[in-house]
Amino acid sequence: MGKKKEEKVTEEVKEEIKEEKVEEAPVEEKVEEKVEEVKVETTPTPTPVAPPKKKSHTGLIIAIVCAAVIIPIAIVVIIVALLFNAYMGKNETHTAKVEKPVKESAYKLTGNGLENFDLYFLQLENKEKNMIYSPLSIKYALAMLNEGTDGRSHEEIENLIGDYKPKKYNNNDNMAFANAMYIRNTFQKNIKDSYTKTLQDKYGAEVKIEDFQSAKPMNDWISNRTFGLISDLLDDDTVSEENFILINALAIDMNWNNQLQCKDGRTIPCLSYYVKYDHENYDDSVHEIFKDFDKLNFNGKDVDAATIGASINRYDIIKELGADKIREEVGAELQTYIDNGGEMCGETHESFMNTYMEELGANYKRVDKSTDFLFNEDDDVKAFAKDLKTYNGVTLQYVAIMPKTESLTKYIKDVDADKVSKVVKGLKDIELDSFKDGVVTRVHGSIPFFKYDYELDLMNDLESLGVESVFDINKADLSKMLQDEKQFIGEASHKATIEFSNDGIKAAAVTTMGGMGAAGCYIQFDHEYKVPVEEIDLTFDKPYMYIIRDKDTGEVWFTGSVYNPAE
Repeated sequence: MGKKKEEKVTEEVKEEIKEEKVEEAPVEEKVEEKVEEVKVETTPTPTPVAPPKKKSHTGLIIAIVCAAVIIPIAIVVIIVALLFNAYMGKNETHTAKVEKPVKESAYKLTGNGLENFDLYFLQLENKEKNMIYSPLSIKYALAMLNEGTDGRSHEEIENLIGDYKPKKYNNNDNMAFANAMYIRNTFQKNIKDSYTKTLQDKYGAEVKIEDFQSAKPMNDWISNRTFGLISDLLDDDTVSEENFILINALAIDMNWNNQLQCKDGRTIPCLSYYVKYDHENYDDSVHEIFKDFDKLNFNGKDVDAATIGASINRYDIIKELGADKIREEVGAELQTYIDNGGEMCGETHESFMNTYMEELGANYKRVDKSTDFLFNEDDDVKAFAKDLKTYNGVTLQYVAIMPKTESLTKYIKDVDADKVSKVVKGLKDIELDSFKDGVVTRVHGSIPFFKYDYELDLMNDLESLGVESVFDINKADLSKMLQDEKQFIGEASHKATIEFSNDGIKAAAVTTMGGMGAAGCYIQFDHEYKVPVEEIDLTFDKPYMYIIRDKDTGEVWFTGSVYNPAE
């Protein structure tokens, strides 16, 4: 094979020199010089040959397991496994190819905030199906892997993760973030101490030595660090074939600050919501406390959904109509009521009118809401956001975005970080200054519950991002991790499941008893004014996308899409 390759290249060089038409030296001399260079460059050296696509584990395994449970938002289990194949052959030959320079990636990370990388997998696997994955997990996995790479392999990964700096998250009862490296006792000498030290110092990884006869030690470690949500991830047969396992485990168990919708038996707080403005023709009674979940028609299918609502009164009726005019108009009707024998219950005409005006004025600048949430609504999209409780200084926020004028498939195809960031920056809190003056704004909507899982085609996705050489045994350079062994990444997988619910509480009870006041005198007179009302509909009844992000840094923990909540 070496001679044939050399002869072929020689002929190509001759043709190349003829075309150049260089006059400084005879063509024959040029050819001989080129041939000598080619001989040096193409001298065959014993290098491994890539085996066929792997069907079973045959070597080393790196498993990066990120499990996340968000209560009430989600129960999320994310598994990212990087399977390393060990090369055993020594006698095959390989001819090195001149690699093109690494082209700067359009998805190169510039920091820890929301970037195009976080949305890339959503775009790449946009198959009009429910989807969930963790950009945080993938970034963390790439950063840890990159510590052990060099050469072209390092350049490709570095060209993607760029200036990303993995943030350390402190463990508590509601959030766990941990790393470990399990090494077979007979393979320990092949792992560079500098690599394990980096994992320990920079990523807080535990380094453990085992005989790899059983998967129990690894599975127990994973279960303990994912609140018991992931168990028996690895089997004995798989572990017995591997030489080391690198694990990243992430889990969060968080509640909303308040329930999406008030329900009986709650242990999470909820906001009582029944809006009636005194003497104004406004009654928002559809959000009665403890009402059952509504059925929402989502793309033709009925699904359970939480009802949310808010009323913001920026209509100053006394200023608009004039206090004197109101007193005159209502006073005249009140006098007619009195003249016709209406009961005043000890009140005088004047005292009643004074109270009436006070109550009417109190409606202005009143803000009521059924739960804490933010929103953004314009001609193109509607967005709903809600914060989880803060744990150890970390606040995660769920942001859902539903396109109004185009399909979600088309929206995802064209979406980028700037587009999503603009929606996020435009989110409004339910406070007076967020709403239009001169009207009462009624916000109402239905937010569907959903539960599903998804498996990302991570290896092919990473290759499309330019991370290629680590998946090729002839090109992979893991020399900062291993002493002598020639290794490559044989597989990368990422699995997730999510459940979006009202509060995540599985069983609870509450008993309430109330008494009615004794019967007494009641003035059966009122005058209600009509008020201008502007409606904002936040119902999510067709496919939408979402992110779950660190509200402080913008780091995206999860990205997903909802095409069918009933799936």
